[in-house]
Amino acid sequence: MKIVILAVGVLAVASVATVLMVNAEPPAATPPPPTTAAEPVPCIPKTPAVVDGLVYARHFTLQEGYKHLWSKEQPMVSSGYLLVLKVDPKLVFARQVAEPVLYVGNQTAERLNIGYESGHVIAIAPGDVDLKKAMIWFGTPELPERVDGNMVKTELAKAKAAKIEPFSEKVVKASLTQGGAELKVTNKDELLRLAAELIKQYSPQEKQLADSLAPPPPKPTPPPVEED
Repeated sequence: MKIVILAVGVLAVASVATVLMVNAEPPAATPPPPTTAAEPVPCIPKTPAVVDGLVYARHFTLQEGYKHLWSKEQPMVSSGYLLVLKVDPKLVFARQVAEPVLYVGNQTAERLNIGYESGHVIAIAPGDVDLKKAMIWFGTPELPERVDGNMVKTELAKAKAAKIEPFSEKVVKASLTQGGAELKVTNKDELLRLAAELIKQYSPQEKQLADSLAPPPPKPTPPPVEED
């Protein structure tokens, strides 16, 4: 009999607890962020395609050269230009397939950021480049590391046939003024530190990329401890 009464009591307590849980207010919580649709992939514009603007140009020289990996031949780079270009965002949308290749003169350029959100691409144009004569354009979609000299000649001919022209002397002069004096640095790491600042300035949406691009400067060597 006692066992029956005890069981009934336990069931009653459980029922009351269930009612309280159902009627209780849920704890306050931060509302979830609104869901957004995935970014639609824009169609690749027709190439050859012009670069909309030459915003900034700064000549650089390096004490220690490096291989230009955005080319099949991988020539050594000891000088060139650091550029900021205004572009059609659809040309630089990050894709899982070949993308339009950026050319400066007779060489592929190394793109240092994506630039889709800002419409600005920071790039390295390696080698001897005459900005007053060199065309800057986007060529046939490809992986830059597959581009060799013959392909550059083919793309250059297509650009000329499409009547793509170098920027005017006025635009080039303004971009060089914006860039300032020639940059003389030790190696590519130091060059990338300046490029990272340009990304933050002209494509602030990619600050995280800029932070990862620039390695920290080397720590100064402490002076030797003099013994008494």
